Amino acid sequence: MNELIGGIFLLAVTAVGGFAAGALRQVANAYTENRLLSEIADAVADAVACISQTYADELKELGRFDEAAQKIAVTKALAACMASLSESAKDFITDNYGDIAAYLTQRIEAQVRLQKL
Repeated sequence: MNELIGGIFLLAVTAVGGFAAGALRQVANAYTENRLLSEIADAVADAVACISQTYADELKELGRFDEAAQKIAVTKALAACMASLSESAKDFITDNYGDIAAYLTQRIEAQVRLQKL
């Protein structure tokens, strides 16, 4: 009888432990994902702000911020963003969204629109 109770107890502890470990893993993954998404958003916002101050604003004042200059600004912002991202963030983008340059370019363009408001 004691062996049966011990077996049931061991089974219950194993099941609860597995469930708790799975829940803890999910919480840790969510925290990591949120941290990486925050890092990416900050890098994009900082890159756009920097390029606006050092490149785009000056050309706008001179009336020379045309489509070609806009493409250069996006390229500069992309380079600044890539330089500031951790390898973990780059891997996260690649694993979840595919092409890192395409993903960041879309985020940069969206950030430019936000900063214009």
